[in-house]
Amino acid sequence: MNRLSATILRNSAFSLGAQLLIKSLSFIFSVLVVRNLGVESYGQYAAVLAFGATFSIFSDLGLAPYAVRQIARWREDAEGSQKVRDLYADLLGLRLGLSVVTIGVLILSAWVTGRSPILIGAIALNSISLIFYAFQGSNEAILAGMERLDLTAGSRVINQVVFVLMGALALWAGAGYFGLIGANLVAVFLMVAACWRLVRSLGIRPGSLNPTRWVVLLRASIPFGIIGLALGLSYKFDTVLLSIYRGDAETGYYNAAYNLVFSMILISNVINTSLYPSLSRQFSGDQTQHFHQVFTRILRYLLILCLPIAAGGSILAGQIIPFLYTQSYIPAIPVLRLIIWVVPLMFISEFLGYMIAVLGREKQVARAVLISTGVNVLANLILVPRFGLMAAAVMTVLTEVILVIQQAVTLRTSLSDKPMIAKLLPPFGAVIAMAVVVWLVHTYLSLELNILIGGFVYGIVLVLLGGVDKEDLGFVVALRRRKTRDPVTETQ
Repeated sequence: MNRLSATILRNSAFSLGAQLLIKSLSFIFSVLVVRNLGVESYGQYAAVLAFGATFSIFSDLGLAPYAVRQIARWREDAEGSQKVRDLYADLLGLRLGLSVVTIGVLILSAWVTGRSPILIGAIALNSISLIFYAFQGSNEAILAGMERLDLTAGSRVINQVVFVLMGALALWAGAGYFGLIGANLVAVFLMVAACWRLVRSLGIRPGSLNPTRWVVLLRASIPFGIIGLALGLSYKFDTVLLSIYRGDAETGYYNAAYNLVFSMILISNVINTSLYPSLSRQFSGDQTQHFHQVFTRILRYLLILCLPIAAGGSILAGQIIPFLYTQSYIPAIPVLRLIIWVVPLMFISEFLGYMIAVLGREKQVARAVLISTGVNVLANLILVPRFGLMAAAVMTVLTEVILVIQQAVTLRTSLSDKPMIAKLLPPFGAVIAMAVVVWLVHTYLSLELNILIGGFVYGIVLVLLGGVDKEDLGFVVALRRRKTRDPVTETQ
């Protein structure tokens, strides 16, 4: 594992830096979008994006994550270069064909569900991005498999900057959400061009296109495709149902809170996408005995980060919503107060899912996701038409609970002989102390002061309970200096 820590650091540092910039721009701009469009127009815009996200997995079918794992493993193969080139060509051809079919299914579904002609037009325009993402996803799979996620960071920054600038211009010109969709298409196209050049800069070109390999490729990617399809339904099906049964306003309130929650998943996603290709390569080597140490350490870091977000966001929801979105979004407060608890659950479920996939047991991940998504879809179909956005919020949280339980059971045999609960307790103690203090003072102080006091209390108690110690600081310092020895094994 002497290269693992440095690789993860490089990928995490560049990705995190770029994603922080992207998410900061995205967060600020999303607030402007919500304020500018108003509740009903924003609800329509959210419905357009939800339709696209729900069907987008059919344009990939799990090909990207499967390709990342295979490329990471082939890097040390004598014939790996040719295998990568051939896979690159097949990815491009297969994903392009799948995207065209998906666009047709997407537009047909919008028509069948009785969407208005204007909304169908918006959904059709937005679906063009699937063609661009066919190229983008293939290029990013190559870069991720080569463990060069740092190279994709710049292209994503370009994408977000262009979208924010052009989107702001569209809003200023009164183009509404059609203008935002157009701005996104231009931004994605430029990102594709940048990413294509990055892949070529590594000397990688598409090999021979061979459709006879596509059946084998699709069969191998099916578990990943099932995971993606199920997650897509879990995350966006409720918005589609709200749009159909409850109207634009309720859809707007729900997504105002929902999007705040999902903007918090940045750190988890960056860490996990950085870990995945590196551990996929390392696990087949001579360092597999360190799986438990890496697992425990990263899980503890994720808990340290996500627990205060959930507790603080729930307590301060009554201040956060009007501060960001004005008083017109007050109905979104109870939604945020509840749905914010999906943040720690998603941090954990994403991490556990990647770790199970690293072990080569992605079929078990697919089964777990299918079960939790089945519960989600069935319950939403029954409850959302009658109870609306609060039912959707409850099911979002419950879905992640069901998923985490299944994943924990799956990993139990790999971790059962390694005690780790004691190392995971300090973040829980610290967040309880923080929550008590913030709850007692939050009605008397501004949002900014509540956040500062909460963060101070959490940090102090976390250190006192041993949640952050010299070993952790040594781990970070060692990574930053890229020492040849592996700090993970030294400090456990």
